[in-house]
Amino acid sequence: MHSRLGLVAAAASVSAGLSLFVGPAMAHATEADSQFLSVVADLGLHFETPEEATEAGNNVCDIVAEGSVNNIGPAIIRGNIVDALLAQGVDAAAATQLMRGAVDAYCPEYDAVVAG
Repeated sequence: MHSRLGLVAAAASVSAGLSLFVGPAMAHATEADSQFLSVVADLGLHFETPEEATEAGNNVCDIVAEGSVNNIGPAIIRGNIVDALLAQGVDAAAATQLMRGAVDAYCPEYDAVVAG
């Protein structure tokens, strides 16, 4: 089960396209999208489009939810997400902030899982 979570985390971050530019604001951005895009901008991370950035944020929540439902420990969930982001060239501090920013914006019910 742990390897599946790791693969999901890696797939989510690879699909995010972190090395590319975030374009103009989304036409139908929600408040959560705006909150997360602000975190992305503050961290200086680049996605090809705002939609890809918000998809990546939502993927983080999917990974946290899946891990929680499958009784994966919070430290393992956090580690898998951060490791996947590190593999994409994001430094450890930014990876942690991006993960927490995604949860704060899209799934605050999981704040305790990523707070460690």
